[in-house]
Amino acid sequence: MMLMSLLLVLSLERLITKESNWHIEKYASQYLGFLREKKWLNDDASSATLYFYLLLPAVLLGLIEYWLLGAFLTFIEQSIVLFICIGCPVLRATYKSFLNAAERGDLQACSMYTDQLGHCASQTDSDGSAGAEGKSFGQHLTWLNYQHYAAVMLWFIAFGAPGALFYSISRSATEALCDANHPLRAAAGRLMFALDYIPVRVTAFGMLMMGHFSRALPEWIKHALKFDVSAYDVLTRISAKAEVLTPDEQQRQTENAAVEPKVLVKLAKRNVIFLLVITSALTLIGSLA
Repeated sequence: MMLMSLLLVLSLERLITKESNWHIEKYASQYLGFLREKKWLNDDASSATLYFYLLLPAVLLGLIEYWLLGAFLTFIEQSIVLFICIGCPVLRATYKSFLNAAERGDLQACSMYTDQLGHCASQTDSDGSAGAEGKSFGQHLTWLNYQHYAAVMLWFIAFGAPGALFYSISRSATEALCDANHPLRAAAGRLMFALDYIPVRVTAFGMLMMGHFSRALPEWIKHALKFDVSAYDVLTRISAKAEVLTPDEQQRQTENAAVEPKVLVKLAKRNVIFLLVITSALTLIGSLA
């Protein structure tokens, strides 16, 4: 069922231009607004309170699946939830605009679109140190592609629709709290560090399998068990090793800023295929339903 949902949703996500009503950001924003309106999540709230309210929708969804829905209705519900959680229309539009600007040679517009990616929550590590400064558009894009595709897929594979919902709401809430410089931004960052710890390493392993294995493997081993490096840095460092620009691509990069992002996007797409193949294998041997 999970494999069927993944294949169906990824196919639809590529074919259909999603409106805001079909993306988690809208509902996560409304949920946070509701919590603030009720004063259940104000500036004085504790970290435990934040974690409770971020987990609550996933728990309720899990209870609905367990008590009310049968196998077929659960498949429909999980596919709908996954379709809402996966992907990012705004990110895709920004990427297309960046490519157009790069083709025109408009470096100022390219820089503006890099800033528009919205990576506030990745600017600092869990300990508050600078983490994302100086990264290229392609590296930011690799990270956001992971957050909106690979991580959601992995949480869905592990815990079904409740897992995908929990990760997506936590990601959106963390970004919103970071943008607002909320007192709970550090607590949200610690939560995302924990939620990303295993998925980002699984994703990075897929990238080295789909890219330059011998160059990326030492970097992956170096970061495999580290707890003092942000998920953002782990992914961008390993992806940079897994897909190094050729001399010809490096020369073209000086003339066209879109060369590196296109290369890294191709790597990310190959990684999604890798995750689907592993999911298929686990389904065939009975490890996944």
